[in-house]
Amino acid sequence: MHQHNSSTGEMELRISAAGCTDTGRVRERNEDTIALYEPPDKTRVAQLGKLYLLADGAGGHAAGEVASREAVETIAAVYYHQGNFPELGGEKFHSQDLLQHLDGHFIDLDAPIVRLRQAFLAAHTRLRKLAALKPQYAGMATTCVAAVVKNDRLVIAHIGDSRSYLIRSLPGSPPSMTCLTTDHSMVTALLRAGIISPEKVHTSPSRHMLIRMLGGGEDDTPGPDVTTCLVHAGDHLLLCCDGLWSKLTDEQIATVVSRNSPQAACGQLVHLANEAGGEDNISAVVLSFHR
Repeated sequence: MHQHNSSTGEMELRISAAGCTDTGRVRERNEDTIALYEPPDKTRVAQLGKLYLLADGAGGHAAGEVASREAVETIAAVYYHQGNFPELGGEKFHSQDLLQHLDGHFIDLDAPIVRLRQAFLAAHTRLRKLAALKPQYAGMATTCVAAVVKNDRLVIAHIGDSRSYLIRSLPGSPPSMTCLTTDHSMVTALLRAGIISPEKVHTSPSRHMLIRMLGGGEDDTPGPDVTTCLVHAGDHLLLCCDGLWSKLTDEQIATVVSRNSPQAACGQLVHLANEAGGEDNISAVVLSFHR
């Protein structure tokens, strides 16, 4: 379990953050990686904010574990440090990579967005190079969701089907929950195209097929989708893998996150996912914002 308490600075919003990861009840190995980066350098934080990461790896012979760890470490290194990274090369992101501003365009988020995109590209290239060097890592890949908090502003970048939820407490009514990510999965693509109905999503044979990941055996260079928004005192943010969100209802997730400290919420979410079967690794990172 990881836990941090910090302040966002000029807006006087404080962050309480925690994360945990669990092997689950069926898998022999945990291929998820989480990380909470809150640099002590106030200048760096003022420029680039605080970074929280969750990755869900895939691949045999422990390759998924390697993929998620390498992706998280590479993204953090590239995001926070100046200099030239050979992993970046001259590759460009695809036109389908989305950038959406839910509360308007904030100029001071431009640098974090650029850095996140560079970092995801570096991680993808790093995984491809490692896979080429070691046959046992061939085809290894990982999802990744990253959250940057800068003052009262949030940047979410993701590839794959690990998700980010914004939970907002409302006086006199149940908490609202907004998913800030859209799964890069075959079943989501089929749903958006109207080929399958929402009722068939959970039983579709395509529900575990991903169409965008870091690493993997394809020749394309996937970039992350990016979403920005404002956060307010009383809000909560959840990063989680499919081993969690596929086992719990939106109501369960929103209730647990909104009623507990980040550390307690992480523990309870993992417990509930295990109680629901625990067929996959289970990971969560929870942030709470308060004055």
